[in-house]
Amino acid sequence: MNLHKLIQTHLMQRSWLSYTLYPLGFMYARVQKHRRRKWQNKAWEAPCKVISVGNLVSGGSGKTPLTIALAKLLQEAGYRVGISHRGYKGEFENSAMLINEAGKILYPAWQCGDEAYMIATSLPSLPVVVGRNRIAAIKLLLRKHPHLDFVIMDDALQHVMVKRQLDIVSFSAINGIGNGFVLPAGYLREPLASLGAQSLAVVYHQDSCASEPVWVETLRRHGINIIHSYSTPHSCCDACGNSYPLDSLREKRLILVSGIAHPDSFEQCVRKLGLGYGRHFRYPDHYSFTDSKLSEELCLEQPDTILCTQKDLMKLAVHERLKPRLRALVLDYEFCEPDLVLKACLGSE
Repeated sequence: MNLHKLIQTHLMQRSWLSYTLYPLGFMYARVQKHRRRKWQNKAWEAPCKVISVGNLVSGGSGKTPLTIALAKLLQEAGYRVGISHRGYKGEFENSAMLINEAGKILYPAWQCGDEAYMIATSLPSLPVVVGRNRIAAIKLLLRKHPHLDFVIMDDALQHVMVKRQLDIVSFSAINGIGNGFVLPAGYLREPLASLGAQSLAVVYHQDSCASEPVWVETLRRHGINIIHSYSTPHSCCDACGNSYPLDSLREKRLILVSGIAHPDSFEQCVRKLGLGYGRHFRYPDHYSFTDSKLSEELCLEQPDTILCTQKDLMKLAVHERLKPRLRALVLDYEFCEPDLVLKACLGSE
C-alpha cells in the first residue's frame, strides 16, 4: 500500500488500524499538551505583535497563500509587516538569514526554501527572514527593521517558544481534520483542544461557491472562531516573472509537474479551467527537482507547456532545457470576511 492510499484509508477515515494506534495518538497528544503548558509562561515576547500561521494537520492546507494574503491585508491597512519562515529544506534552515532587501531576493529558491522564496517573490516590499530558530530569526528581522508592527510566523503553530497574540490555523475544506484522531492514529498533529481563545481557523476552499463542509461543525463545538477563504486562478507566469492569460494554455500539449502535499488538488484546479493534460509527474512535497535526468524524462512527453505550481516553478527552472516551457498557475487567495480577519489580528488595539 502506497503512502497516499494509507493516508486516505487509515488517517482520513477511521479504520481497524487507526483504532489500533489510538492509544499511541492519545499519548502523543498528552506530550504536546504538556509541551504547550511548559512554555506558556516562558515563551520569548517580541516588542511587536506576532501572529503564527500554521497547520493542525499533517498535510498541506494552503497556509503559505494564507500568509501572503494576511500580510497584504495588514499592509493595505497601513501596518508594517515582516515575515518569519523556517526555510524548510533550504540551505539557511539551520541559521537565520534575511533573504530579500529593497525589493530584491538575494538568494535562489534552493537556498531560501521553496515556500519562503514564494513568499518573498509575492511580497517584494516586505522583509522575509528564514531559520528554524524563530527567536534568533525574529531578532535579526527586528534589528534590520526595528519599526515593524507585525511579524507573521509562517508554518509555526507548533513553535511555542515565541509568544504570539493570535494563532491562525489553516484547514483544507477537502481534507479537514481527517478522522479526528492525533498522529499516528489520525491526521492531526495536536488535538483540537490545543486551539484556544487566541485561535482563528481559516477553512480554505478551491471554489468560492463551495458549501461549508460538515466537519466544520466539530470546530464550532470546540469554541473555535471560523473564517472561510478561497482561491481563483487568474493567470500563469514563467520563470522570468512574465505574466500570461489563462487562455494561452489552451490548445497546448500540457503536462503537469508538482511537489506538493496534495497533488490531486492541483489536478482538480486544472480540470476546472477546462484544460486537458497528459501525464502528471507527482513528486513528494518540497521536492528539490535536482535530478539530472529530470529534464530528459519530462521532455520525452514532448510537451508544449509544463504546468506547475508557484512553489515549484523556480526549482524546476534550474533546468535550462525546461525553462522556456515552464508556466505556473497564479492564484488569487481571498478571505470571505477580511474585516473579521483584520479585527482578530488587531485584538484589543
